[in-house]
Amino acid sequence: MSGRADLARLFRSEAPSLKRFLTRFGPGIAPDDVAQDSFLRLCAAKADDVIAPRAFLFKTARNLAVDALRRNKAAPFRSVAHIDSAPATVHAPSPEDARIADDTVAALKDALAALPTLQREALLLRRVERLPPAEVAQRLGVSERQVQRLVLKAIAFCHARLTSDNDAANG
Repeated sequence: MSGRADLARLFRSEAPSLKRFLTRFGPGIAPDDVAQDSFLRLCAAKADDVIAPRAFLFKTARNLAVDALRRNKAAPFRSVAHIDSAPATVHAPSPEDARIADDTVAALKDALAALPTLQREALLLRRVERLPPAEVAQRLGVSERQVQRLVLKAIAFCHARLTSDNDAANG
């Protein structure tokens, strides 16, 4: 693809046949969306990597359609005509599950509060705020290796604390 004009020409000529091709995959995919994603991937590809743009489009569209079908099979999505008519309690936990979740959260808060300050800060920065080890190390004034050790110790402590609470409750 040498430029935008070539890409526009390719889109005008191939989009309808690409969408027709995608209808073969059934109602589990949206042909317009998959076709658009295929063209976007073509635009994002390096010019040297794409020898046959039409083949690239159809292969990409096929792969995207298969991925969408797999996703739908793993976690099917069912639509409702009006969101107001969807049952509100479908995703609401049972009272027992809500109580268990509340108890778990309280136990986790207690475990975090019982951690030494440096371990708690390292754990929260790494696992909650998702900061890279180098940034956590810089904030805490320790080495990256020390950050790793602090997080591992904190996780082990919390795990031991939570499992011992469960053992005491069940015993």
